[in-house]
Formats: sequence, structure tokens, C-alpha cells
Amino acid sequence: MLFATFISRLLDPLWVIPAVTMLGARRSGLEGLVLIRFLLVITIFMLGIPLVLRLLYRRNGDWDISQRVDRPKALAVLLVLGLINIALAAVWDIPGLTQLFVLYEVWMAGFLVISLFWKISGHAGGIALGTGLIILWYGWIWWPLLLLVPLMGWARVATKNHTTLQVLAGAVYSWGMIVMFQNVILGLDPRIHLTILPWIPAFAGMTGQ
Repeated sequence: MLFATFISRLLDPLWVIPAVTMLGARRSGLEGLVLIRFLLVITIFMLGIPLVLRLLYRRNGDWDISQRVDRPKALAVLLVLGLINIALAAVWDIPGLTQLFVLYEVWMAGFLVISLFWKISGHAGGIALGTGLIILWYGWIWWPLLLLVPLMGWARVATKNHTTLQVLAGAVYSWGMIVMFQNVILGLDPRIHLTILPWIPAFAGMTGQ
């Protein structure tokens, strides 16, 4: 149980998503003062405020926001913060990060809607989204990272936070979201070119890059 709790904390979406976003920033070519400015945004809106929110729940002995009815409120706050991230990236003219933040926003909105009816695993979903993006960006040579998904799934079930079906649903939902952004959205409107896609040679031609 102690090891399962350690895995849940170590690979918490609170740390994973900002870390993956930093990789996205580097992939978008940010460097120097621009990268430092972006680090401040990450610290405040993707780590700082969400951490304060989690600590407030922690005071009630519920770091994981385990009650389904409480999750939509927390996700609503994260959606507002996500809109700020999108606006800042757009104002700073960083298309790749703007579109990455849009992906996060739609991903969280989906979690909010699902949470109104069912409690799927945000931990499993977060690690699945993060590892999925890393593999898309850097190739299948990083496939061992996918082993973190079942590890997280085991941890969430072992700590009795979720059922096996709930962790599977969280992971499949996140991978499905990546596929949707790759194919469905791009296919519906060719004018939409997710800058995360030109990082994958197969999609570079489709976006005119």
C-alpha cells in the first residue's frame, strides 16, 4: 500500500502535465527570456494555483479529491486557469503551445462531463496523456514509458481509489483524445493545424509545414 501511494504521488497529474508542457515548450523552440517567461506561467497557473487547491482538499484528508461530486468544482477551476494559459500563449504568439493548451482544455472538459456521472481515474488519464504525447513527439523508442500507465492503474486500484474499469477508462479516454486531435479535428477543418503534429513527420505534409 505504501509503494502504491508513493507511485500515485510521484506520477500525479499535478506534476506530470506541467513537466510534459515544458517538453512541449522546448519542442516549440522556446529559449532564453521567452522560456523563462513561460516557466513563470507554468509555475503560477499549471502548478501553483492547482497545488493550493489540492492542499485545501488535503486539509480535509482528501488529497485525491476522491468524492466524485467534488471533482467538477475542481475541474471547473482548472478549466478557467486553462483559458488563461491559452490566452497568454496566443498573445505571445506561440501557436504550438496554444494548441497544446487547447488539447488540455478539451481533455479536462471531457473529464468534467464524465465526472458528473462516473468517477474515472484522472491519475491514469494524466499519465496516459503525458506518455502518449511524449511518444508522438519523440517516437516509439520511448515506448517503455507506456509501462507507467499500468503501474499507475495498479497503484490507484491498490489504494482503493478506483476500480480496474475506472483506471482503464481514464487511460483509454486520454489516448482517444490524442487520436481525435490528430485525425478528427484536423480532418474536419484543414485550416486547423496543430503544431504538435508537424513534430511527427507523417503529419507535416497535411498541415502544410
